[in-house]
Amino acid sequence: MTKRLVAVDMDGTFLNSQQDFDRHYFLDLYPRMQQEQVTFVVASGNQDAQLRAFFPHTADSIWFVSDNGALVKRPDQTVVYSAKMAPSVYQHAIRVLEQLKDVHPIVSAVKSAYILASEPQSFAEMTGRYYYKLQQVAQWDEIKDTVLKLGMSVPDDQTANIVNLLRTELKDELIPVSSGHGDIDLIIPHTHKANAIKQVANQLAIPMTNVVAFGDGGNDVEMLKEAGQGFAMANAPQAIQAIADDVAPDHNQNGVLVTIENLLNQWR
Repeated sequence: MTKRLVAVDMDGTFLNSQQDFDRHYFLDLYPRMQQEQVTFVVASGNQDAQLRAFFPHTADSIWFVSDNGALVKRPDQTVVYSAKMAPSVYQHAIRVLEQLKDVHPIVSAVKSAYILASEPQSFAEMTGRYYYKLQQVAQWDEIKDTVLKLGMSVPDDQTANIVNLLRTELKDELIPVSSGHGDIDLIIPHTHKANAIKQVANQLAIPMTNVVAFGDGGNDVEMLKEAGQGFAMANAPQAIQAIADDVAPDHNQNGVLVTIENLLNQWR
């Protein structure tokens, strides 16, 4: 029986517009994946603790790639890989972000995520929905933690402009990627989701040709390109659909689960 790996992004891909998924459908399908030796991998820009909370019944058999590939954990929560942002790079990036109007930074680190205590309460509440481990600090230099990535919330209509500005200001230090909707991450070079998936595949002796990936945003591009079969969601921008091998149904139509079921029927 052929061993395979299925990697799914969460927001806009596996999750619907209500930030949830058809749990009954998934729990019906998951035993079939296991029987067919398909390893299910969650690959997201979000925090490990938040991702794990979506799968209370199956987390102990799922691999989690969080923070856009900066942290990789086995099902037993053993760390396979953890990136580390150089302090000088982190400090430079923070200085750049502090100069930008209407930009709200989030420092995502191993122990927790961090925002400034001076941020509006609405931003703190919104951030808490995505970062289950979140602390407020008076100043950035209070953080004594290993930084994995920097995230930020920006005005939706300024996303592209800010991404371009950050590419220039942080050239050769950090790479800005956007999942759309005013969200931007600054990631360490070569720590994107594709490299993380390769590490999981290597651990399991699964060739990348046997990897299927699903995504909808700019932070999924490398993963979609390097997987044996990359599916963009029907709700993804045309630029993302153009680089994928195929298009899965909309995330509000159980697009990932429907496609996985079809693939399982083909692989029998």
